Amino acid sequence: MAQALFFPKLNRLGLENVTISESSLQTMIDGCPALECLLIRRGSGFRCVRINSISLRGIGVEAYWEDLRLEEVIIENAPCLEKLLLFGSAESRHISVISAPKLQTLGCLSSHLSDFSQHDFSTTLTLYSTVIQGLRVHSLTETVRTVKILSVRMIALSLDVVIDLMRCFPCLERLYIESIKPGKKNLWLRKHQNLIRSLDIRLKTIDWRYYVGTKSDVDFATFFLLNARVLELMILQVYHSNFKEEFFTRQREKLQLDKKASGGARLHFTTDHFHGSFTDFCVRDLDLADPFERSYPYQFHALS
Repeated sequence: MAQALFFPKLNRLGLENVTISESSLQTMIDGCPALECLLIRRGSGFRCVRINSISLRGIGVEAYWEDLRLEEVIIENAPCLEKLLLFGSAESRHISVISAPKLQTLGCLSSHLSDFSQHDFSTTLTLYSTVIQGLRVHSLTETVRTVKILSVRMIALSLDVVIDLMRCFPCLERLYIESIKPGKKNLWLRKHQNLIRSLDIRLKTIDWRYYVGTKSDVDFATFFLLNARVLELMILQVYHSNFKEEFFTRQREKLQLDKKASGGARLHFTTDHFHGSFTDFCVRDLDLADPFERSYPYQFHALS
């Protein structure tokens, strides 16, 4: 049947919980010459997808654990591709981007450790000649200056990891962070003295969940508040139990807002109620200018 499928005007294709052979999937994608958004979630029966499309603007991929699972995505030629969204976890998944000169939005990069060992089950992303496994930049031979929006999900909050990613993507304007566990020491004043002088931080928006106010969190936030000179907005999502006036008062003192590098930077606290994850997507989200941007609940507290 796949050999007969041809949709010359189809703009969006979403395949979820679909079992299909690799050849049939490839034929279906090739049979959509006007395709702009492609979403593949929890599919099985295929290991590799190759993308050669002059029309695709957004691709979203989630791997699946059962039977034959998606292990490799190769974007050979996608001159209009602007968004590459990766979610889910899969052992030894490899994403290769050979040609995507307009890529602006990337995520969610994440690191997954097995519960039984320290083996890293993270996706390996090869962007041209740069290699990133999970959140670690293993080979940086050339920077990727087109990427403006990045989403990361880390087990333990790490400023060093984020700084390495900023080196890789020097033109970042929006950064979305989801941290699961308390971070280790994120001291930076002495450690990154030379870096602060040389690194051009172009971030305008930082959206971070979850901020709990530990020293690690404070050190991480103050790095950007005191050094990001064009920062416009930092949103700190906190657990509902912390959404109290005394919590905000303590954070105002710890975060040194009177010393912030950007005079126009705003700091907003919001709760975790009703928030979807940065990895909750449907195919129409690939049309959004910023698919990671989320609406916020009515509970909002601003610190100037």
